[in-house]
Amino acid sequence: PLKVIAHGNINGIDLEEYNPSHFSDEFKKLTRQKYGIDDEDFVFLFVGRLVIDKGVRELVKAFDALSKHHQNIKLILVGPKENAHNPQKRAMFHTINQNQKIITVGFQDDVRPYYAVSNVLMLPSYREGFPNVVLQAGAMGLPSIVSDISGCNEIIEHEVNGLLVPKKNHHELQKAMEKILVTPNFLESLQKNARNRVAESFDKSLVWKELKKEYVKALNEL
Repeated sequence: PLKVIAHGNINGIDLEEYNPSHFSDEFKKLTRQKYGIDDEDFVFLFVGRLVIDKGVRELVKAFDALSKHHQNIKLILVGPKENAHNPQKRAMFHTINQNQKIITVGFQDDVRPYYAVSNVLMLPSYREGFPNVVLQAGAMGLPSIVSDISGCNEIIEHEVNGLLVPKKNHHELQKAMEKILVTPNFLESLQKNARNRVAESFDKSLVWKELKKEYVKALNEL
C-alpha cells in the first residue's frame, strides 16, 4: 500500500541554509542597487526555467499590465531561457525585453539573495510535483502566489501563507498580484505565516525522522 510520509515532500528544507537572518540590510540594499531596484520598489520573483509550462507567459502578461498602473514594482526572473525562439514564446520574450521593470538574471547557483530582496514568489505553473522553490521562499519569509494545482496547494494555504489562483489565467493572476501589492497589512500577515508553515511541516529534520520510522518499520517486518 502507498503511504504519504510526513507532509509529502521527499527531503524537506534546510531551515538554517534558507534563513533570512543570513542577509543583512546592507547586503540587501547593495543587491537591489546592483539591479536598479529602488528602496521603495515592490519585487515579485520567479525562480525556474523560463518555459510556458511554468506559467511564465501568464506571469509576464499579468506583470506587464500591472506595471502600467504601478510605478514602483519590479519582476525578477531567475532561471535559464529554453527554446527562446519558439514562436509560442516570441511575444513573451518581446515583453520581457521591452519592459524595463522586468529583470532577468539567468541561471544562478545560489538563489537565496534573490529571495532576500523580494517580497513575493510567483509560480503560476501548469503542473508541478512538489515545488522546492515554494518551500525555499517560505523558509526565507516570502509568501507565494501559485497555481491551484497539486503540489503547490499542499504548501500554500489560500490567504494564510500565500494565494492560490487558477492556472492559465493571467487576469486572476494580475488580481492576486495587485491585492498583495496594495494591502500592506495583508502582505505582512502572509509573511509572518510563511516561514512558520515551512518549519512546522517541511523542516528536513522532521521529514528525515518520519522517513527513518518507515525504514525501521520495514526492517522489523522482514
